[in-house]
Amino acid sequence: MLTLGGIRNAIWCVIAFGIVACAATPMPVEKLAVARSSIERAEQAQAAQFAQVELISARNKYAVAQAAADKNDAEVAARMADQADVDAQLAESTAKAKQQEQLATEMDAGLRDLRDETLRRDNSAAGAQPQ
Repeated sequence: MLTLGGIRNAIWCVIAFGIVACAATPMPVEKLAVARSSIERAEQAQAAQFAQVELISARNKYAVAQAAADKNDAEVAARMADQADVDAQLAESTAKAKQQEQLATEMDAGLRDLRDETLRRDNSAAGAQPQ
């Protein structure tokens, strides 16, 4: 037999369950924004040219995170957004490192050319002097 106290307890249980369910795992809106920002920074660092694999991985994981968020799967969305963020940071760092490496190579070539030109001038001047 149902009593008033039993019904009241059941209602409180339903309310408590509803509160817990709503507060379980919030959508990782901030993590998605951070991942998107990291991807944009990587793109600005020319990662498409210097770190294509890492950038593609970041974009793919971000797409999976976004799809999971659209399906209200907060755990997968958060995990994939974190992975996308890390991959984008790796792409940015790799792109910057390769750009610095390319710049150093160009500077070495320029210095080598200057050294060669100086040696040619010195040899030409030494050969033109009377003995």
